[in-house]
Amino acid sequence: MVWSKSKITYFLIIIAIIIFLYFFFPVKAGETLQFDRVITDYITSIFKESSYSFFKLFNIIGSTKGIGVISLIVIAFLWKRNRDYMGIAIFAFAMAFGDLLNIWVKNYVGRPRPSEEHLVHVKSLSFPSGHAMMGIILYILIAYFIMAGLKSKGLKWLTVILAVIMILLMGISRIVLQVHYPSDIAAGFSLGLVWVLIWIIVYELLRKRY
Repeated sequence: MVWSKSKITYFLIIIAIIIFLYFFFPVKAGETLQFDRVITDYITSIFKESSYSFFKLFNIIGSTKGIGVISLIVIAFLWKRNRDYMGIAIFAFAMAFGDLLNIWVKNYVGRPRPSEEHLVHVKSLSFPSGHAMMGIILYILIAYFIMAGLKSKGLKWLTVILAVIMILLMGISRIVLQVHYPSDIAAGFSLGLVWVLIWIIVYELLRKRY
């Protein structure tokens, strides 16, 4: 699949923008969302205290150091596989500027973290979730580059499934650990999806040209 030529890609971008704006405006206005209460109650009713240690691993994986280590592995993979310097550059720019975009939006919206006791240490503001946003950027790019070298449809689907699982668990972990509202997660996922799809389109257009 050539993502830059697929109508599905642009449809996903439009839907993701709509979802992001749906949460952005009321959160910026300081409104309390019923969505947050309903989803938080549901998630916390499923994942009890016994799951905290498991989800704390995702706090580490999604931290700056965790993403840094994983990013170095991805860059090494792209270099060793076929010296994909353009892929390395696109990956690096997508991750670095994605993080800056997340910080800028956080500061612009200025939403405080949930008032509940945080189960892990956090310093930044709440909206959108950095772990959710950077997680979806990271794992979609990893899946994209891995799938490019696979011929088996079964392995491609397995790659997609594993990426989706990692992304969802990253988002769920932020609610279980009481450091984010569900709307933070939804906004992080949607903004991250727009961001990563734009960079994939740029990558494919540059590869076609050069």
